[in-house]
Amino acid sequence: MLDFLKVAIVAYVFILLTEEGMIFGWYGRLIQKMKQDWLYKPLGGCMACFSGQCALWYYLIANFHSYSFFDHIVFISAVILTVLFIDKLINYGT
Repeated sequence: MLDFLKVAIVAYVFILLTEEGMIFGWYGRLIQKMKQDWLYKPLGGCMACFSGQCALWYYLIANFHSYSFFDHIVFISAVILTVLFIDKLINYGT
């Protein structure tokens, strides 16, 4: 039921862990070498783009037998909105 929240939290934490000095810092350095934004952003260079990719693929896999295009769009939007909300909430006042 709250799958969008689970996906948003995982996407947000992964983005945090790709910063320099964190456990996936090597991945962050790897994708920074990409020159194409259309590839760099969804692979982790942009928080909203990465969370949208996570949502897109999660929904397709989790709802393979009962797919709904409208629900898919709403799910992706909810994940992106939640990630941006979490980011604003955590970085409030900084």
